[in-house]
Amino acid sequence: MSSLEMNKIAAAILVGGILTLGVGIVSNAIYNPERRAHEGAGGEEGGAAPAPAAAPVAVEPISKLLASADPAKGEAIAKKCMTCHTFEKGGPNKVGPDLWGVIGRQAGSHEGFAYSDAIKAVGKPWTYEMINHFIANPKQYAPGTKMTFPGLPKAEDRANVIAFIRTKADSPAPLPSDADIQAAEDQYKKDQEAAAKPAAEAPKPEANAAAPATGGGEASGFQPSLSMIAAADPAKGEAISKKCLTCHTFAKGGPNKIGPDLWSVIGRQAGSHEGFAYSDAIKKLGKPWDFESLDHFIYSPKDFAPGTKMTFAGLKKPEERAALLRWLRDQNDNPPELPK
Repeated sequence: MSSLEMNKIAAAILVGGILTLGVGIVSNAIYNPERRAHEGAGGEEGGAAPAPAAAPVAVEPISKLLASADPAKGEAIAKKCMTCHTFEKGGPNKVGPDLWGVIGRQAGSHEGFAYSDAIKAVGKPWTYEMINHFIANPKQYAPGTKMTFPGLPKAEDRANVIAFIRTKADSPAPLPSDADIQAAEDQYKKDQEAAAKPAAEAPKPEANAAAPATGGGEASGFQPSLSMIAAADPAKGEAISKKCLTCHTFAKGGPNKIGPDLWSVIGRQAGSHEGFAYSDAIKKLGKPWDFESLDHFIYSPKDFAPGTKMTFAGLKKPEERAALLRWLRDQNDNPPELPK
């Protein structure tokens, strides 16, 4: 396999890995109703049509930098990823997949990990420059990805991280050839020219693009679980809550993770847990979480709190939400009165 072919192979993998970083689980729905669905109980102003997409920004290539990049510095930067990923051979999947051997691996193919459609659609192996573009701006490279990481703006940082990732393989991929480096530079110039075009020349959003859902609304098919909470089984709720443990803790004084600690979340002011950086969507809620708002949020985070970072699809069965909320109510210094 030539270096050029290998260079076509690498980026599709890291999308799966890194995009998983931002990802959340049901826990996000409970933990701190924020942005798109990761935090959130209540919403931004909705109903406005989405703004036209900004012209893509050209990403400086790293192919020429890899030969002199420092894997040790890359490992230090990659520690940010370890909340959601592992890098060892045979390592477990977490919020994101294990990244051992990701360079050259078919995008969306790591065994046992549930990838988003955005990553599955990449359709080819990850190359150095694909990974470079992805970690520079995940949402620009793979629209629809669950990855909420904002990206690494410095080319040197990206080169160091990719140099570190390259070492995490049975057989590290060959470094880019002179031809690969030139191809990356040529593409960068084309991307710069495209980014410099007037807005009028930039691709326009599809006319039939759906407007975002309004905040605080009920998603189609929602059935309240409030009347079921008092009689629900806390043990079943605790079992369901295990899905949240990747991103949250439920212990008094527990640490914040991808999401905030959820001890005493019922009755707590939205977006107020000390030490956690909430999205604006959650900060703007302006009220404490109660059973009703959490019921709506856990059902469909994106419908209830447009703009939340929560990517969890939601718990559709009212009996499951009731059990979860019944158990969550007990994780509290002063458990609130159960709804009647």
